[in-house]
Amino acid sequence: MTSPVRRELVVTANGLDRTVVVDGPLEDGRFRVAIDGSEKLVDAKALRPGTWSLLIDGASFVVDLDPRRNGIAASVGASEVLLQVQDALHKRLASAAGTRSPARGETIRAPIAGKVVKLLVAVGDQVAPGTPVIVLEAMKMENELVAERGGTVASIGKTAGQAVDTGDTLVELT
Repeated sequence: MTSPVRRELVVTANGLDRTVVVDGPLEDGRFRVAIDGSEKLVDAKALRPGTWSLLIDGASFVVDLDPRRNGIAASVGASEVLLQVQDALHKRLASAAGTRSPARGETIRAPIAGKVVKLLVAVGDQVAPGTPVIVLEAMKMENELVAERGGTVASIGKTAGQAVDTGDTLVELT
């Protein structure tokens, strides 16, 4: 049994910061996880790299973690959220040092050929990191594409109903 480790993190999802403290593994192999002070015991097993089985209060979850350019996409079932994870001490030190705000602006491109189902933003809209901007249908599944860094919608490259090829520009954020 490895000795328990304590990690204090700040996890940002949809613009909201949460303090997450993880202690473990404990003697019984579980982890003690506190989110903003609300504590749970979690049985966590790695199924494969990036995929975890979690048992929390008798409920079972399979979580897929996918590293992205500016965070980690966490998927549970059909739900996905982009997370930024920072060591809490490093975040506090960066805040105290007055570091500049994170980079904004990006080009959202079609990850696969398909059809635009719905536009969720318009030119001029302010978009926070992790906000869905467009729904793309591919292989009979609807996929919400999210802004990883956020910004202002400068242009929209496709309209609802239009076919797209892999790599087509869908939304430009500045």
